Amino acid sequence: MIKVGVVGYGTIGKRIVDASIDTGFKIAIAVRRYTPKLDVAIEKNYPLYSMTGEIGLDVSGDFDDFVRDCDVIVDCTSKNIPVENFPRYKNVKVIVEGGEKHSLTNFSFSSLGNYEEGVNKDKARVVSCNTTSLVRTLTPLKDRIDNVFVTLIRRSVDPWDIKGGPVNAIAPVLKVPSHHGPDLNTILPDINIQTMAVKVPTTLAHLHVVRVKLKEEMKREDLKDMFENTPRIKILSGYKSTADVMEHFRDLGRKRCDMYEVVVFEESINVESGKAYWIHVVHQESIVIPENIDCIKAMFGEKDKWKAIYETDRTLGMEKKKECYK
Repeated sequence: MIKVGVVGYGTIGKRIVDASIDTGFKIAIAVRRYTPKLDVAIEKNYPLYSMTGEIGLDVSGDFDDFVRDCDVIVDCTSKNIPVENFPRYKNVKVIVEGGEKHSLTNFSFSSLGNYEEGVNKDKARVVSCNTTSLVRTLTPLKDRIDNVFVTLIRRSVDPWDIKGGPVNAIAPVLKVPSHHGPDLNTILPDINIQTMAVKVPTTLAHLHVVRVKLKEEMKREDLKDMFENTPRIKILSGYKSTADVMEHFRDLGRKRCDMYEVVVFEESINVESGKAYWIHVVHQESIVIPENIDCIKAMFGEKDKWKAIYETDRTLGMEKKKECYK
């Protein structure tokens, strides 16, 4: 049984812990200090390790013990902290999240885009929520793409964060392209993509407005069918906003209302004059969780991409018909 060590128990960390347990992995958690968020982990008797010495909790050991006790470590700490932790990750496989630079691991992972390259890797970076959504939606189209332009309307902070902003402003990312296009190219290097982004005062989700110039003609129904037959993409009709979409997943009874899929507004799907258009929604808190589970499977030798993806999707309650997994 693979023992997954999760560093940090925040937005991503706690979700990877739950998904790992549901998958059948053993888990351990390493933290820098006590925070009230840890109360759930303590109540569930998850094994805790201290990264910084005495933290006022009963722990199973220090950080070196944690590294020795785990088969793979998923570092979910805040941006740039994994760089500090990296020298201590010896004789263990390591995954970092999309906030880190590609150069930290020299391999970026996304299930639909490059699963096979992750097999038996020792170090990997699972790309960010926005990049994950673009990989999923562009991969089935990749052989037909001339170029892509995406406008990203980004949520400002996660729902629990009362310190971030903006509160009454729209903050543009003034560097063009934004980092999302170059990040996509770490997975799909042959796609010519440009991205621009703005940050707006909402916490629910990101929204992407996508335009793809095609190499060959296709119909709207072809594009819709492509999305319907691709895992981890869900089309919703009659929904008018990110609030509507998130309410859908609350009504489904998903744990924490998580939306692991990319949701495409059906009415936005269009193909006209050799260009494809759509608008999709990205739940920043949960979309990368299935990719993390798949990455662990690949790193430990699961060569069958579609088997791995299907089993992860089934575990998380979002599987499509089996014909989609091939």
